[in-house]
Amino acid sequence: MKIKKIVFTSKGQVEIEESTLKEGLQPTEVLIQTACSMVSPGTELAALRGIHSKSGLENPPDWLRYPSVPGYLVCGEIVDKGPGVENFNVGDRVLGEGPGVWNSHCSHLVMESTDYRVVPIAPSVSFEEAVTTKMGSIAMTGLRVLHPEFGDSIVVMGLGVVGQVAARLCLLAGAGQVVGVDPLSMRREIASQVKGIAAMAPDDPILGQAEAPGDQLAGFDHAIEASGHPDAFHQACRITRIRGKIAVLSSPHKTMEIRLYDYIHSRGLQILGAHGAILPRQASIYGRWTDGSQRRFFMRLLEEKRVDVLPLFSHKVDYTQAPEVYRGLIENPGEYLGVIFNWNGYGERGDRGGKA
Repeated sequence: MKIKKIVFTSKGQVEIEESTLKEGLQPTEVLIQTACSMVSPGTELAALRGIHSKSGLENPPDWLRYPSVPGYLVCGEIVDKGPGVENFNVGDRVLGEGPGVWNSHCSHLVMESTDYRVVPIAPSVSFEEAVTTKMGSIAMTGLRVLHPEFGDSIVVMGLGVVGQVAARLCLLAGAGQVVGVDPLSMRREIASQVKGIAAMAPDDPILGQAEAPGDQLAGFDHAIEASGHPDAFHQACRITRIRGKIAVLSSPHKTMEIRLYDYIHSRGLQILGAHGAILPRQASIYGRWTDGSQRRFFMRLLEEKRVDVLPLFSHKVDYTQAPEVYRGLIENPGEYLGVIFNWNGYGERGDRGGKA
């Protein structure tokens, strides 16, 4: 079977290639025909540009070598299954993910039906909504490590898709004040459309008031760093209150210098890593939330219309436009937010929910 895929052929180069998918399925495998896949700009652009923190290793992981098929946000329809598959049927709409935390921007995927990443899509949730589910799980991890209390104030540094979703989840978690910070006006405008979220530029005077050195209660109770930029992390340290907590939700790949005594130690700040990989694969008495259970819960939030992700898409294009899209993401980031690639004609059919 011939399939199409987006390939990072070399540093900064993107092409559309064709390859052959193996014939036949193992007893518990399913064949997923992709409806749409979504770009994760931070990780994918770091890989494409060769600036990921692991890109310079003597022996980098396979997914950071060229050529590679990028992406880990994808959903589609099961079009074939092995004889031992009992939990899914042909025609079911599901989330998927390529092997090895990558390999998802392609027209078809073969996955184990028992894989926790194969999640049914609720009937009322469209493909374009469902494809954000992994982003929702990532954002949820930031709140998971902070343990905010009702009424706490939270600032989100960076209003890309993950930051936008994180800000919305802060409201659902009972935050008394949610502020999103981003230098790009388009992102601030989208965030400010949500009642309860105040969006500001990094140089907004209101943020300066949170730094008041003479007031021990000044500043936000928590910060979620979702930008990956050193300047944003420094600012998060300054505007978070004494003994406050900062969740590092982004994947910062740049070297950062910071005066630990001034910014962290003397202020009693807690810096908490919130990478999605910290979640266990299996629930236990030590932690019942897994990546799989968070994906299913975010799907429920979408189904119950408690989170609206549709305003987060700036571009919905056919996968054949991938080279131009990645070039635009690098050269004109202020024009982009969420980007969806449509596959197999699903976008042309205007899928908004239910069977494609």
